[in-house]
Amino acid sequence: MLDLDILYVFWYSGVYITEIFIRTFWITQIKMRVLITGAAGLYGSNLVNLLVKKPEITHIYGVDNFSRNFFNPHPFIQCEELDKKFTLIRKDYREIDTHFLNSLDVDAVIHLAAYVSIDESMEKPQEYFKNNEEATFNFVHNLYNTKNKPLLIYASSPEVYGNPHYVPMDEHHPMHPRSVYAVTKLACEKHCMALYEWYKYPVVVIRNFNTYGENQNIWGHSAIIPSLIEKALLNKDFYITGDGSQTRDFIYVKDAVEAYYSVLIRGKELAGSIFNIGTGMQNSMIDIARKILEYSGSKSKIIFTEKRMGDLRALSADLSRIKQKVGWAPRYSIDEGLKNTIEWYRQYIKPGTE
Repeated sequence: MLDLDILYVFWYSGVYITEIFIRTFWITQIKMRVLITGAAGLYGSNLVNLLVKKPEITHIYGVDNFSRNFFNPHPFIQCEELDKKFTLIRKDYREIDTHFLNSLDVDAVIHLAAYVSIDESMEKPQEYFKNNEEATFNFVHNLYNTKNKPLLIYASSPEVYGNPHYVPMDEHHPMHPRSVYAVTKLACEKHCMALYEWYKYPVVVIRNFNTYGENQNIWGHSAIIPSLIEKALLNKDFYITGDGSQTRDFIYVKDAVEAYYSVLIRGKELAGSIFNIGTGMQNSMIDIARKILEYSGSKSKIIFTEKRMGDLRALSADLSRIKQKVGWAPRYSIDEGLKNTIEWYRQYIKPGTE
């Protein structure tokens, strides 16, 4: 006679395998046309590279005005699928109206376009308000007026939470944004969700914890990881604010765009949802700096400077909701992600080229 525990394992495995089969069959029946704003940036380029390989995604329109500098002016992996399924539209997303959206006839819109520097937002608050909040308000209302009401996935930030009351931070964490950038991201969330609450327009918000990876901008007010990688490859000293003990939840971009894909193919069934994406782990700035020094073979030295105004003590994502509802979880370790990213930058940054 079989043990009851063994019988249960057989039953559970059967249910699990059946669920995988049904889900695989269901995905193969999906056919989607997608619009991505901010398509040439960190998230956009990596998302395009992922989606063009997915048979259920029939076409991708990428909108970007190339207002930021890029190492590669065409930052997409050249392949047969890209030629067949991708259209790059060099346009400011603020110029997109309902007529243009109707002409594309897309099933989903992933709105990534935004100015993203905390420091710069305090130097240029009006620009951040107009580009991030006011323009997003106009954009989503143009979406609402389209014929087919495509799913809207809005890219937000954990900066909306402010300093942590607890970590890891779930989606119900209190909101106390501490910069103009953070305020614009929270305001945009509310503008999007107002359409859902009032009209049941299909909206999903994804709060991206600190993301790094290939094709991240290093000019102007760059994020900490690409800034440190640039200095490491040029053997320039690192400047770390405070004592370096402040922590962040760093997620590799290839994991992050998989989360977007997982939400995208679920479609409108997730309308009204807000998800954190990250790793659920904390890494201190000093530890990140030391890893970059090690993996790059740099001769740079670490120098500590005065603590930055408005800097958050810690950020860490609670991933329970997206794991439960979508089944997504990150796969790359911080070490794998950093090594891949450093090697990508190495082809562009060499001593004597600055």
